[in-house]
Amino acid sequence: MMTIEFDVLFSSNNLIATVGTDSVKNYLEIFFPKGLIFNPPILTFYQDNIEGYYNFFIVQKNAIFLPNWLSEIIQIFANQNVDTTLLSTIQEWTFGILNKFRILCEIRAALWWWLMFNPYQQPFNTLRILTEWYLTSLTGIFPIIMGIDIGPTIAITALGVLLDLLNRLVFTMPYLPSEGEKFTINDLAQLDNPALADLVSKIGEDVTVFRYLPSLWYKYQIPDNLREYWYIKKPEILQYFLKNYENLGIDFLPNQILQSEYENHLEYSTILTSLIEHVGEVSSKIPFSFSEVF
Repeated sequence: MMTIEFDVLFSSNNLIATVGTDSVKNYLEIFFPKGLIFNPPILTFYQDNIEGYYNFFIVQKNAIFLPNWLSEIIQIFANQNVDTTLLSTIQEWTFGILNKFRILCEIRAALWWWLMFNPYQQPFNTLRILTEWYLTSLTGIFPIIMGIDIGPTIAITALGVLLDLLNRLVFTMPYLPSEGEKFTINDLAQLDNPALADLVSKIGEDVTVFRYLPSLWYKYQIPDNLREYWYIKKPEILQYFLKNYENLGIDFLPNQILQSEYENHLEYSTILTSLIEHVGEVSSKIPFSFSEVF
């Protein structure tokens, strides 16, 4: 069994964090708080002769997934099937933008306690315009506690929760999230792949495994560009699927090859039909029957 490990995101610019990892240590951090570190779950891909290709498992226990229906829409209509680079880039950029906005909100909230700063003078006025619409969006919804409006605090907390969710989000393409099989260290004996069970036991943590043939490849046609990639560059993948799943009636060959085979089949059928008709015409011109010979 071969294993390949890499981050969900392929960017080396990791600016961002889990919520609440570092506390404020000095006055400077009140005005310039540190950003959260972006640290998404790690996918470990593996392949073997039984389970084939595109299998992977996730170690992180608190990983979250998209709903099945949303994952299906993204895969079928947005054509995001195996390569999730674009989705991961969007995830990282969204996380980065929200994280920077959260920092600005924290700076603005801190300045509320420092009356020496005029919020209507630059650069504070720009900061006020950028953040106050959000910080004051919950004003009047929650009760005033000891003369303090807790709306801005809840707004900043909501941003932190959203960042935490983005930080734990995993894309399971080409599988649906519900296809994941959860195995704990205590029930690895139920895992029917000894090599995988041995690897997981060495890691020493519970895992969620995605393997075999993705269900969407039963329900819908496999993307043609992926089938062409197998046919041209990865024939071993194509051979594996043809050997193990050909009886399911799934098209693993690219459309161009299938079209060529279909046309050749039609041409052969046409020649055969013409030959049969020709033989029939010739036999009808013979002036005697076989019964007359004998």
